[in-house]
Amino acid sequence: MLLLFKGFSMKIRICLYITILALAAATTGFSQDYTKKLEEAAKYHNEYNFNKAIEIYNAILAARPDSTLLNEADSAFNFKVHTNLVMSENGKSLLQYAFIPSPVTQKEFPASSFYLGYPGFENSSWVTPPAQYIKEGDGGKWNAMNLTPDSKVMVFSAKDESGAWNIMHSTRLNDTLWSAPQIANENITTAGDEIFPHLSPCGKKLYFASNGHTGMGGFDLYVSEWNEETGDWDTARNLGFPFSSTANDYFYYETPCGNFTIFTSDREGKDNMVTSYVTRYETFPLKMEISQADAPKYANMGYSLPDNTGTGPQPATGTTQGATDPLYAQTAGQAQELEQKLQMTAAALDSRRVKYSATSDSLKRVAMEPDMLLLEKEIISLNAQLGEVMNRLQMIELELLAKGITVQYPPHSTPTAPAAAQKPALPEFAFAQNTMGKTPEFEFEVIEPALDLSFKIGKEAFVADLSEIPSGLVYHIQLMTTPKKATLKALKGFSPVFERKLPSGKYTYSVGVFRKYADALKNLNTVRRNGFPTALITAYNQGKSISTKNARVLEKQDNSIYRVTIGGYDILPAEALAAIRENTSRDIAKANINGIMKYVIGPFQEREQAEKLVNALLAKQVTNVEIEKLENK
Repeated sequence: MLLLFKGFSMKIRICLYITILALAAATTGFSQDYTKKLEEAAKYHNEYNFNKAIEIYNAILAARPDSTLLNEADSAFNFKVHTNLVMSENGKSLLQYAFIPSPVTQKEFPASSFYLGYPGFENSSWVTPPAQYIKEGDGGKWNAMNLTPDSKVMVFSAKDESGAWNIMHSTRLNDTLWSAPQIANENITTAGDEIFPHLSPCGKKLYFASNGHTGMGGFDLYVSEWNEETGDWDTARNLGFPFSSTANDYFYYETPCGNFTIFTSDREGKDNMVTSYVTRYETFPLKMEISQADAPKYANMGYSLPDNTGTGPQPATGTTQGATDPLYAQTAGQAQELEQKLQMTAAALDSRRVKYSATSDSLKRVAMEPDMLLLEKEIISLNAQLGEVMNRLQMIELELLAKGITVQYPPHSTPTAPAAAQKPALPEFAFAQNTMGKTPEFEFEVIEPALDLSFKIGKEAFVADLSEIPSGLVYHIQLMTTPKKATLKALKGFSPVFERKLPSGKYTYSVGVFRKYADALKNLNTVRRNGFPTALITAYNQGKSISTKNARVLEKQDNSIYRVTIGGYDILPAEALAAIRENTSRDIAKANINGIMKYVIGPFQEREQAEKLVNALLAKQVTNVEIEKLENK
């Protein structure tokens, strides 16, 4: 796991202020009033008063012209306000579906090495990532990943050419060779930074911090689960409040003993220092609404939740429809009771295992085995029951949320389980004092670069395989026909060249892959002037040769144009706007399509252009995105 901290440690509230002031200075006609309003909104956001922040951001946008009527600096300012507005909206949503953990302890660490205090890792197993992936200028940042001689997979974060941090992963192939590190898929990678990746022991969950996914602002904590069907990582899910906050949050970790959860944050606001928070691990954490007024207290673990009294922080005092829903309350009570029974049974089994291990009398050991076997079977049964109840509870929660009803768990002050069914006492927690180890030398397999089929002339010709030609209608420029195979020198540096053997036994050579006749025509004279005066344009459809005349007729028959539509949003999210502006200059309009209000981007003359935009939007977690085909009259 790569840990990169120095440079990320500045609190998000400070970053927010600096960004706002920088934009303010660059904006034409920017007033002092707007500066004060933005500072005020940022202050409310950082204090979890999202309602007030949203009110101010909306007021600013309402008072300013639409971005399409502004210059570049003013438009960038409006875009930033939209982005901040989205973060406040996200924060409000996360508080409505939060989790209150049981705090155990916390400790401050230097920001540059806090991960060395996490228990459960071998000493000296923290090393810097492969030197091949540390770019010049990164020396001032802390780079570390956890790797042991038995590790089968390594995950770390590294900068790409744009300067963004991406999660990389590699698999051990043998004792010395590793697979070439690959960037995590679009469900994880964003235009922002993804840092501090950590794999669960089973390898099926990837935890990381990101400032590019939907969150409260700064770095939030996320998890992505491995999908066996696709053989890749699923959509990243925000771990929610209080693991994610309005500050910068890093490195979510569940201890191997199964008792504790640890995460680290700069939410205390101390320069060059962070705080690692330890909470009790919950197998099936139940969610509730947290009021915006109480959020700062819960964010800093400024409360106590005794194990044996059933008292502690109360749910929000706002909407209570979820709590009074009888089916939800009943199912949540069943889940809590089953979880408590499961924990008590597991504790009883652990106790008997300790006694069993300490007993040297073989007869006594034999007498203890049936009781241990019964407890093991009971744990299996309780796990199955709890899984079914939690699935039902999740479905009820989703149905309530879809109706706009806040999900709220019954107050802790009215426990549903008997007083005797209490959680077992936790063992004492101790932070580690690990040290950095020596980085081994890594040997990676060499991956051939992706084939480039763009038309070009180089020092040496490149002959591509016919299977590389895309499907559909394509044009080539035929260079020559020869009685025997041509040498690379005879192809005069053209690429990509395709060789076909004719029924007559002769060979024909063509260059380029062009979707339109006009594109092939533009390059025909270039080919003729560079050694092939008799070159001509040929055409293929679905791999079969057709005349250029028929190809041009077929090309003109496709009069379609395309547009991209986005539904389900009153205001486009900042991520959607960014993706659109990064990938096209086409107009954005709002239209009623079959009774549904949608945003429309287009038109696009080629479907590939529309598909590029759709992929960019999906990578930003934008939903309800479609391509519509229209007839070009």
